[in-house]
Amino acid sequence: MTNKIIEITTLKELIEMATMTGGAVQGVARNNEDERIMTRENQAETLLRKYIRNKIKESMRKDSEKEQQLRQVIRGLIKEAKEQANPHPNTGINKLRDAFRKAKPSIKSKFQQLTTSEEQRTSFTAHLLNAFISLFQQLDALNAQGGEPNPVPDADIKGPEGLEAPPADSNIEADVEAELDGLLQEIDVQVQDDDEEVFDVVSDEKPPPKSQVEKDVAKKKEVETEREDFGSGLGDMDRTGRNQAFDAFRLVQSYFSDAYLDLDNEADREMFKDWCLYNLELLMKSYESELNPNLAKPEISRHEGD
Repeated sequence: MTNKIIEITTLKELIEMATMTGGAVQGVARNNEDERIMTRENQAETLLRKYIRNKIKESMRKDSEKEQQLRQVIRGLIKEAKEQANPHPNTGINKLRDAFRKAKPSIKSKFQQLTTSEEQRTSFTAHLLNAFISLFQQLDALNAQGGEPNPVPDADIKGPEGLEAPPADSNIEADVEAELDGLLQEIDVQVQDDDEEVFDVVSDEKPPPKSQVEKDVAKKKEVETEREDFGSGLGDMDRTGRNQAFDAFRLVQSYFSDAYLDLDNEADREMFKDWCLYNLELLMKSYESELNPNLAKPEISRHEGD
């Protein structure tokens, strides 16, 4: 390829050549700028599409979660309505259903606050089950004692020996007045005429009032002693889970103990006790699955006699 030599002989030709060259350069620059603008627009559109897709996915996920929660609430209401409409043939089971209906919100709230580790929830379940076992043992022991305490017989009340009635002509009122006058005279001697001397009043000095922080610490120490007794026999398990189980048990204990003590039939009590422990364990597993939905479904064998 040969280079073409352009000969410029006049000033006018030189100006025309410069104009043509500058226009070509400007055209290339405009093309580059247009490409950059289109690139920025494409990037912005891509980001916008990605943002919209993520928002749609998040909205669909939230809707799905709300739907699942709503389904759980509806299933619970339907189950509760069925239980109330169809009482069990065993009175103990009916009393147990009522106790669980009252207790479940408190147990669930305390359990599902433990989100730091699975060890906390494992400790909660172990301590709560152990507390219910101990509760039924204590209730059975009290029922085994039975009967009312033997009443104390009325004692024969006699007058004091060695004392005789005063003579009929004695003036008791005069003797009392005389003794009072003598006592008042003894008191007057201790008081000066100018009222400078006064009776010494002995008063116990009260300690300064405790601050609210000191009261809270003292109360915590008392509760900690009870918690140690509550967790005895279970070894070195997580204390946070133990403390939550302690609080939950105190909230719901009366629901179960009152219902159990109402039962006089031995078969009713056995059904209440056995199915209480069995369903309590199932309840803990269902609460655990709500916190961790990726857990595999537990294989739970049917209770004997079901």
